[in-house]
Amino acid sequence: MNGDKKGGEPKNSVKGGGEPESGARKALRLMFKDGNFLQVLRVIILVLLGVLCVVVAVSSIRQGALAVIMTSSAAFALVVSMAVKIFAMGSFRRKIVWYVFDSLVLIVLTVFSSWRVSIVYNTSYCYLIYALVLSEYYLSAPTLRDNFIMFAVNLAAYTVVYVINALIHNEVSTAFDISSEYVFAFILLVLHFVMFNFAMTVSRKNKQIEQNLRELEDSRNELLRAYEKVEEATVIEERNRIAKDIHDTAGHSLTTVIMQTEAARLAVDKDPAEAKQRIAAANLQAKNCLEELRLSVHLLSGRNENITFKQYLENILGETADVFTIRSKIDDIELTDEAERFIANTLREGISNGIRHGGSTAFFFELKDAGNYVEMLLSDNGSGVNMADFKEGFGLSGMRAKAESLGGMVNFSSEEGEGFEIRLSLPGKYKVQPAGGQKEDGNEN
Repeated sequence: MNGDKKGGEPKNSVKGGGEPESGARKALRLMFKDGNFLQVLRVIILVLLGVLCVVVAVSSIRQGALAVIMTSSAAFALVVSMAVKIFAMGSFRRKIVWYVFDSLVLIVLTVFSSWRVSIVYNTSYCYLIYALVLSEYYLSAPTLRDNFIMFAVNLAAYTVVYVINALIHNEVSTAFDISSEYVFAFILLVLHFVMFNFAMTVSRKNKQIEQNLRELEDSRNELLRAYEKVEEATVIEERNRIAKDIHDTAGHSLTTVIMQTEAARLAVDKDPAEAKQRIAAANLQAKNCLEELRLSVHLLSGRNENITFKQYLENILGETADVFTIRSKIDDIELTDEAERFIANTLREGISNGIRHGGSTAFFFELKDAGNYVEMLLSDNGSGVNMADFKEGFGLSGMRAKAESLGGMVNFSSEEGEGFEIRLSLPGKYKVQPAGGQKEDGNEN
């Protein structure tokens, strides 16, 4: 069963001998989370402020009823203001009015807590109350500049009250001695400002770094997911393209084979020569179809035959040379897979068209590296066509569209009785530098 078992192990126990997490430890872990820790720190400040305000209010009893009333009222107002800011005010902007109120109340508290005594030589805890009020401000203020302004205003207010008290008791000459109460309060408030704001700056920078790291991680994950989708889409697109090639080429070739063999069957008694020619054409078409299927399987499995492109084209021509006359001139160049497939398919399509439609018995094929271009020529001795009445069929129109998609061009030319010619030109960017160095330029000694 999943979940807790009745009468089983305690809820906080850990199997395998591990130490259970106590309630206190869990409470501490929750408390020290980012948002919780600051709130707990504010509550501690509130408690300390309450204690100090009670101490200051009690200390003012010996100074008369007015001092007690004003000091106690100011102390109570500070505690209430701190509680309101902590528990009722969420944003810093909503607390600004309360911070102004705190500064005024602090002046009242400082004045009446030392109403009849000198604060030059007598210990006062007002500067500690200043430090606690400023601490809550430092926790809430968004910038160091805001903290410095609040610090400077309250230090100036404390200094003014201190100087007035010194004037009343004729102690101006010793008010700022190194042993005076003011020097101690000044040092404490300055150190409090520096250390508190340094800690807050480091904390905020760490939070910003953590946030940036989380955003970077999220961006990285998004990029990985996008890459996986692109990779998957690329694979699907390539498979669809290969499937289309199989359908267009192999399906068309098999249809042609059926038509040729049917025509040969009908002509075998009346015209054995024509039947022989049609059987040869069907045989060639079947070989081309088989070769196309092999190429598609190699692409799907990621395997490439260990032959050069020149040898591959010569193999295609060799299959036709068994029955027809073939002459060729092929430069030994390597192209991208897409360009090589296109040229090989164009060669097969051209030979098949020449045999089926033109009755060709001889072909000339040329592939040359023309620098910025790779040029292919295929011509035959077939019956030819009148180009004025010529309409490109499915194979030739697909050939033209593919050439243009690769940034090249293809031209068809023919005259009646003069055969048919295909000229294909592809940009030189499809050439692949052979492994092991640069091509030979033919001028080496």
